Amino acid sequence: MKASYPSIQSFYKREISEEKKPPTDASPVNVGDGFTEEELSDALDPLSRKWNPEREYEEQIIAQLIPGPRAVTFVGRIVNLATFFGHTPKQPKAAGFHSLIVKDDSAAISIKLYFARDQYPLQLGQLLSFWTLFISDTSKIVSKIVSAVIVCANMFPGRVTSDHIMIHTTGSTDGICHVPLEYKKNQPLPGLMTLDTWLKGGHDGVVNAKILVCVKSLGAKKTIKRKDGAESDLADVGLFDHTGDVRMTLWNSQIESSKDWQPGTTILLLSNPGYKVLFSGKGSVAVAHQTMIDVEPDFPDAEWLRKYAAGLMKKESLSSSVVWPEGVWDVDAAEYGVVRMLFTLAELDRWVRSDGDQTFTGMINVTIMEMSLVSLQRRNMLMCAECCGVPIYSNTPTTPCCNCSKPLSLSLNPRIIGTLLDETGSISPGKLLWSPRAWTQLFGRDVEEIAHMTDEEVRVFEQRALWLRCHLVVGWSGDVGRLGVLGVLM
Repeated sequence: MKASYPSIQSFYKREISEEKKPPTDASPVNVGDGFTEEELSDALDPLSRKWNPEREYEEQIIAQLIPGPRAVTFVGRIVNLATFFGHTPKQPKAAGFHSLIVKDDSAAISIKLYFARDQYPLQLGQLLSFWTLFISDTSKIVSKIVSAVIVCANMFPGRVTSDHIMIHTTGSTDGICHVPLEYKKNQPLPGLMTLDTWLKGGHDGVVNAKILVCVKSLGAKKTIKRKDGAESDLADVGLFDHTGDVRMTLWNSQIESSKDWQPGTTILLLSNPGYKVLFSGKGSVAVAHQTMIDVEPDFPDAEWLRKYAAGLMKKESLSSSVVWPEGVWDVDAAEYGVVRMLFTLAELDRWVRSDGDQTFTGMINVTIMEMSLVSLQRRNMLMCAECCGVPIYSNTPTTPCCNCSKPLSLSLNPRIIGTLLDETGSISPGKLLWSPRAWTQLFGRDVEEIAHMTDEEVRVFEQRALWLRCHLVVGWSGDVGRLGVLGVLM
């Protein structure tokens, strides 16, 4: 029998680890990742960090930028904007990026702006300042087909400490970078055409085509499902010029830009707009990756369109026929004063045409030939207002806007009163601006009570008011641009 030998493990005893108790006076220490709270905040929200660069950045216009490593700073306005979410191989730490085209008065640059967590609050037309150490050429970007884009840049302010951007929100910068590219004083802008010409064929094959339009209406934001199951937001914006109108569709991050646009006031210069045929067969404007949208451009054609749009909206806008201007006329003097002029419609027409800028009051004696009280109530159009360039109708005194959800106070629809006639002429429906006092005197009740009239009360009142001869206390002002009804005398 062989003798057994001890194994090598038997020479070692297993050590029993004793838990070390911390001293009673020691405080607990939280192990961190080595970054301070300020550094984390700067990385996640680069706009709020204090920008005090150690190196000196050379201030240049975009036309002076040259590809290569160089510390430069420049300013420009956003003329194209698209946002993409998801990680990319080049920047795996980024949550997504903004694809921008930024221009000043000299040229344009394509910028891919990465963000670590939250996207930047960017809008079309915003003025931005950029600081970066490297400018690239346009050999690897899709937007190289835009002739105005001469260079490009990739920036990640949340991770690269040498990159920084600043969004200008003060009014002192409103006049910067508004001149269109290629514009020369006292010369027509190259490629500019009317909206009608662009729709009829100017969109097909014309290089660097441009259209100058004014915002007509703002549509509500809608959510649709794509074929891949994802959701996208879209909103339609109505555009017009002196030759026609068209619809433009904004997607996702572009929609926020339209919230500051004012119907009848905001002017847009669209360079290289995309063309899309709707289901109805009409053409529409699409914002392609090469499209540039100048908000409130500064050149003579834009100023002419701005004046034309102001006059057109003054005539056709619903708000100009329902919103009563306060403090323009002295109602008591017009109705009970010593001098009260009685006009025929023909005399009133000649008086206004002779000097449209004057302000005066008087009276007219007319017959109500038509009334649409019953039909408007049945169509839920008894009261109306205008918001986002879109008319809002309802039978209630208050209702929210279907686009911006803003609560609106509605006025009685001026088309309740149809044609008014005297021996010398007539007034078409909806051409008069009625005051709440005049409505109360005509109906014998206030506006809220009119809105709550029953079907039978509405029918009886319409029958009584038809062919009624009455005196209207009226006033004209060049600033208002409409004949206002101050009161009704039966």
